[in-house]
Amino acid sequence: MKVKNFLPFIFVLFVTAFLHNATAQNWVEQTNPLGTGEDAMLGKIHFVNETEGWISCAKGGFLHTTNAGSDWIYVNPFPSDTVESFCDPALSMSWVGTTHGCNIGTIGGTSNPQGVVIYCTSNSGANWNKIILSSEPDVMGIQVQFADVNNGWALIFNFNSGQASFLRTTDSGNNWAPQNGRGLFYFVDASNGWAFAGSGAMGENPPYTIHRTTDGGDSWTEQYSDNSAGRFNGIRFSDINNGWVVGENGKVLKTDNGGASWSIVTNSGINPDESCKAVFPLDENHVWIPSKDNDANQTPFVQYSPDGGSMWSTQMTPFGSTQEDYPIFSICFINPELGWLTADYGRIAKYTGTTSVEDEVNGLNDFSLGQNYPNPFNPSTKIKFNIPESGNTTIKVFNLLGSEVATLLNEMKQPGTYEINFDAAGLSSGTYFYSMESGNFREVMKMIILK
Repeated sequence: MKVKNFLPFIFVLFVTAFLHNATAQNWVEQTNPLGTGEDAMLGKIHFVNETEGWISCAKGGFLHTTNAGSDWIYVNPFPSDTVESFCDPALSMSWVGTTHGCNIGTIGGTSNPQGVVIYCTSNSGANWNKIILSSEPDVMGIQVQFADVNNGWALIFNFNSGQASFLRTTDSGNNWAPQNGRGLFYFVDASNGWAFAGSGAMGENPPYTIHRTTDGGDSWTEQYSDNSAGRFNGIRFSDINNGWVVGENGKVLKTDNGGASWSIVTNSGINPDESCKAVFPLDENHVWIPSKDNDANQTPFVQYSPDGGSMWSTQMTPFGSTQEDYPIFSICFINPELGWLTADYGRIAKYTGTTSVEDEVNGLNDFSLGQNYPNPFNPSTKIKFNIPESGNTTIKVFNLLGSEVATLLNEMKQPGTYEINFDAAGLSSGTYFYSMESGNFREVMKMIILK
């Protein structure tokens, strides 16, 4: 092999090593007692504290841990029932505090739906109640969520007629009444909730809309409408003001005023050829968005922001890229340094951080290279970075062949947070990498020029 033909291969390895070393490799796979594959599929994951967590299983029942996931145990409250739950969307389970939890499932299984059932506990899973929501053929259970121990909502769907039905309970799930709805939902309390939907029987077509209710779902007001390709997949609010919506084609939206206005987030590092099925804002600052390339065998990854979306970093998962469709279904964090996720084919992973919350917020105790904003861009973009100690710092841009196309910075820098502008007017459309070196710190990020 000629040396010049070998250089692009070396650069790809170089960039890959940088990406894996520079982004904290703190996601570790955990063991699913059901195994892996179609029969071990998992959905929603939720931890009620730092050690106890629950995962809904597609085959019905739960995985339960009391030691932070070192061991997971399969729990089936009613083993004689034939019940299945959806793993995608991963919305079949809901917990309030450490004691109250529930899971919605399809009687007879998704291949032979005969109605909908909800299993609920009020004593941490020691005992379970069974409530039948529907005995109608072709009806499946899609979503359940409780805002407190009394108030909850459910979505069921008739796949034969294409008709969605919404239900509400105000007595911990013992009784359910018909309720207005607008699609997949998220409630922060008994009154305030948001929902998204698309048009057509399955909601696959635009316009894709976001609605809000302030009366528990009795009435809804449209807040946002999107006619571009790519449906919404996930919605979550950390409080009554701060919320996120993610979806296909790299769609990421956020609001900090309860949805009175929604802004498109273009600097998350999630590109138009990538898909997002979940989002988890812990509070107004810390947010995680898992993603996966729609077209390539790319390892699923998580984009993380410690400051409400101004700066982002990439966390690579421990899963291989052997499956073409290998998305992350659900993600949950207890604090910025401790989280878990579930992915396709029964995968579970745990994140253990290495920096303190204060370090992340202050942004001055660690080197960091932020995702360029906007991204994709034409013709200019901004790059933020942090220097905790004095030293010569370089930031360079490379093409896919490994050739340097621009040097944006090469000088001594004092400790601080900086922002530089990159004008790519002379470059063609495509994927590029930019690297930062300062002292022993090395990091590489991806950017896309779209003209």
